[in-house]
Amino acid sequence: MAEVAAPDTGEAAGASDDLPAGSVDAGEGVSGSPEVTERLLDAAVDVFAERGFEAARVAEIARRAGLTTGAIYARWQGKRDLIVEAVRHIVGQYVHASSVVAAAPAREVLAVLGADPVSAPDARVRQVVLEAMVSARRDDSFRAAVSEAMSEERANLTSIVARGKAEGSIDPSLSTPAIVALCQCLGLGRHLAVSGELASGRVQAGEWDALVSRLMTALRPASR
Repeated sequence: MAEVAAPDTGEAAGASDDLPAGSVDAGEGVSGSPEVTERLLDAAVDVFAERGFEAARVAEIARRAGLTTGAIYARWQGKRDLIVEAVRHIVGQYVHASSVVAAAPAREVLAVLGADPVSAPDARVRQVVLEAMVSARRDDSFRAAVSEAMSEERANLTSIVARGKAEGSIDPSLSTPAIVALCQCLGLGRHLAVSGELASGRVQAGEWDALVSRLMTALRPASR
């Protein structure tokens, strides 16, 4: 009889799948539960942030979620598919983070999106986003996940800029696509370059925020 290959767990041979007390197996009526799926994705993001995509292990992700690896394979074919879905999950959270300040004047919302990344409440988002963007350069699946999230962000920013122009806080003569591109460049830059400078103390968080605020001030309509 032909041997059936085991699914890609990303786990070393002999690694333990022992579960914590009270853990739940995918066979116990939870295989299609959105809540369980979110628990798995949150656990995957935690492990990816700590260990990176390559070193992460499926069994560890399952343990973090209080589940067996069967809960993962009921949803994804292997670690690679789980990684891509976790990237979509966390990048989507990052893109929609501005909703907490959506009621503020549009220019202030844009300033918050470019604010000091070191003081962000969830450093794991920054770490996974960074790795996802690097992986996107060489992997079509990651590229699609990141591209989809960036398109959502563009739509979100476009809506904020349109509101700013309507309320009079952003100069309507300025190009909306150009403003959106500037904001996305600030967002990418703060993750790819600025965060290291802020963490080291070479750039003070207050100084960075003051600069971003000044840039946003330049979006105001010109005085007549």
